[in-house]
Amino acid sequence: MKKNLKRSAFVPAACLCIAWPLAHAQNAETGDTLQFRVGAALERDSNVLRAPDGPSDTVGILTAGARYDKQFSLQRVVLDAEVATHRHQDFSSLNYNTLNYNAAWNFAITPRFRGVLSATQNEYRDVSVATTGVSESNVRTERIQLIEGTYAPGGGFLAQAGLSHSSSEAEVARTLESSPSVRSLRLGTGYETARGSSVILQYRRGDGEYDNLATDFKENELSVIARWPVTAKTTLDGSIGYLERDHDGNPAFDFDGLVANVGVNWEITGKTSLNAGIERNLGSYEVASGGYVRSVRTFIQPIWRATAKTAVRLRYQREDRTWVTTAAAPDFNRSDDVNAFGVFVDWEPVRRVVVSGAIRTERRDSSIDAFDYRATIVGVGARYTF
Repeated sequence: MKKNLKRSAFVPAACLCIAWPLAHAQNAETGDTLQFRVGAALERDSNVLRAPDGPSDTVGILTAGARYDKQFSLQRVVLDAEVATHRHQDFSSLNYNTLNYNAAWNFAITPRFRGVLSATQNEYRDVSVATTGVSESNVRTERIQLIEGTYAPGGGFLAQAGLSHSSSEAEVARTLESSPSVRSLRLGTGYETARGSSVILQYRRGDGEYDNLATDFKENELSVIARWPVTAKTTLDGSIGYLERDHDGNPAFDFDGLVANVGVNWEITGKTSLNAGIERNLGSYEVASGGYVRSVRTFIQPIWRATAKTAVRLRYQREDRTWVTTAAAPDFNRSDDVNAFGVFVDWEPVRRVVVSGAIRTERRDSSIDAFDYRATIVGVGARYTF
């Protein structure tokens, strides 16, 4: 089934329309508080189906977005939303639309009490289950809503409490976390230094259910979250925790284990920088036989700002995904290794206009031959901000 934009998805766009007169009333001279953007791109994809011997196709992409960013004393409001449509020349059944947004109110009642109220949505084509016979795009939608407060009584000590709701919607149950919805309570305590280093011990209790399975579940996660500015140019962020998910009367779907992520941002020189990270996740496998999916993802991304108007970015990413299931499952003993490498160039020929070019390759090697594929994508595009 093709994915179309839902009526409720336009709520962030409505917020941006409300923000328009507010932004101009408070910053009428520059208009920098509110920005709009439009873009167009064309890609040539050598394996548009992500199948062992998939055909090529040309894909046109149109985008439109807006961003509102305003500081009010101790408060900051950020709203960012973008719609996109992907249209295929030969395989129109693969056409799809997406809406991505990030809305956040970073508030402070007093200098000692601060918090965040946020909502995000991320939509993209999920090719993890694409194989021979695929005729439509599997679009995944991930949402997170969060309200969290932090109290700093003094001496660097912190206390946190929050509520969150996360959900994932994918059109194929065999992928990782295709339809869970989780409501969570978060409690934490920690310490923050004057230099910006911090460490927080957090406990999360979650209650959830699936759209694809007639079972509820409970989650317990204990984690340590840390941030370390190693130098003025290098920062480490990360977390490590232990997650348990127990299903009411359905132990075949239970899982537990280590979840973690670590990232580094390094400003090497005034023109070069490096981002890198590693992430380990566990997720549901929503097929009646039970099981779960384990994923380990790593990436490295150097950036070279060749001139004031030109930037070159390289990115390599590898993901190892393992299905832990019973022998009755269609993905029994399945493991995938996905490697992706890309070169991206951005050039600003005139103010507010960015022209981009990219070439990237993808390769998946699976223990199930039908999931192997190779693809090369070459694209050009332009974006205008006003």
